Amino acid sequence: MRRLLPLIFFASVMNAQRAKPVYDPETKDGLLSQHIQQETDPVEKLRFMDQFATQYPSHPAILWVYDQLQPAYYQYKEWDQAMRVGALRLALEPENLDAAKIALRAADAKHDNGDIIKWSARVWHVATSVEAKNGPKTAEAKQTADYAEFCLYSTAMGATDPKVKLELLQNLEREMPTSKYVGGLTDEYFRIYRQIGDDEKSTELAEKGLKTEPGNVDMLMFMAEVYFRKNDPKSRQLVLQYTARTLESIDKTSRPADVSEEEWAKKKSQMLGMANYLGGMSSSLNNNFKAADSMLRAALPYIKDSDGQQAALLYHLGMANYRLAEKTGDRSRPVDALKFMRRCAAIKSPFQEQALRNVEAIKSEYSLQ
Repeated sequence: MRRLLPLIFFASVMNAQRAKPVYDPETKDGLLSQHIQQETDPVEKLRFMDQFATQYPSHPAILWVYDQLQPAYYQYKEWDQAMRVGALRLALEPENLDAAKIALRAADAKHDNGDIIKWSARVWHVATSVEAKNGPKTAEAKQTADYAEFCLYSTAMGATDPKVKLELLQNLEREMPTSKYVGGLTDEYFRIYRQIGDDEKSTELAEKGLKTEPGNVDMLMFMAEVYFRKNDPKSRQLVLQYTARTLESIDKTSRPADVSEEEWAKKKSQMLGMANYLGGMSSSLNNNFKAADSMLRAALPYIKDSDGQQAALLYHLGMANYRLAEKTGDRSRPVDALKFMRRCAAIKSPFQEQALRNVEAIKSEYSLQ
């Protein structure tokens, strides 16, 4: 949960910046100013400040009133009012970091994405403008800019709707181009577009991401799947390239901080199985039976949840061993071919009927039982 600076901090900063105005109690504005300064009841004081701001928006003391009115609204969780007064303060003092920060904290506390987008961008631009001047508020401005970036990024990462997350991250990239979070957005965009189901955009981002992060296993596997679906010899060669890179990179990839050991082990197993499956199937379809046998055997322990994939794997593994028996004369190959074909024939799938015929053909050709 984000930590909010207490009201006492805001008030002390305001009071340190601006002296109390001198008032004439014989005038209406002076009387209101007196009430504001002398009232001890915070609710009544807020009422007087609000009245002053409404009646005297151009008064010389209006900034002094706004300095107290905005944090008071924040204290009473009047988020919209805190943002409204923040906008008024910034209209008069465009580089007022405190006004900007309180408004953003109000937007954050309100949990409204539109307000968070608006105020995080505005605060960031105010802060970076102050920081660029390298004056006495440089350090504070840097912290304020960092907070604006964090606020928008953390809101995006907390969004459950991928389209909402995408909108928030795109706003961050557009409004805060030098943010430390921008460098990792290609990976985030890739995951979002995959979740949305936009394969064209996912492919574009994977190709872009792999140029700077060649060992990104998620992107490598996605590209392998893309080319596997194309189902032509040239695409299958690309499948083999991407799956080989995946298998090389899996053990070098560190577990993400937000993923448990159990989840990471499961994901690695799934990737190992699928990389070997796609590579083995592509090798088989391209008549590279030795590679097909090696990769499909490696995939077999992992491909358990899908009867369709398991049947396809067993059929091609059986055919690979049958073809290797023809080519090498190795007597163990027909035995394995028969074993895998029998397992395939036991699964209801589009391969079942042909697998049953192949079982009988192998038994007859090699005098096997």
